[in-house]
Amino acid sequence: MKKILCFVAALAATTLITTTSTSCKFAPDQHDGDTVAASEFYPEDTAAIHAKKKAKMAAVKAGKDSVGIYYIGSGSTKDIIQLVSYPSRRDTMIFGKTRHVKVKGNADINHVVRVDYYLLNGKDSLVKYVEEVELKTKE
Repeated sequence: MKKILCFVAALAATTLITTTSTSCKFAPDQHDGDTVAASEFYPEDTAAIHAKKKAKMAAVKAGKDSVGIYYIGSGSTKDIIQLVSYPSRRDTMIFGKTRHVKVKGNADINHVVRVDYYLLNGKDSLVKYVEEVELKTKE
């Protein structure tokens, strides 16, 4: 009986020692006192950035902004279009045209137009859309 009692005591001691001394080596250490802002771990909210860009582009296309308004220059041909800055007429730019340029309104020389571009190869721009702008005069 004494041998069985010693054997059970030794077995209990062994299981107690093995269960308390071993730990998972792959478990991450948690330091609850060390906190970092969530912005350090997550990227910026790209949806909000894209929404702001789309709103800005929509405002330009709606005519609320004068950016992108030009005169059609006298150097325009069948293949190229010359754009002169509005209203100063100081800057001149020459662009190629896409195969089918969509025109809304009148796009003759000396008319005020808004232009939309097509990005070619990530570097060159071609004109793909021309829209005549109705200017409001002060009365």
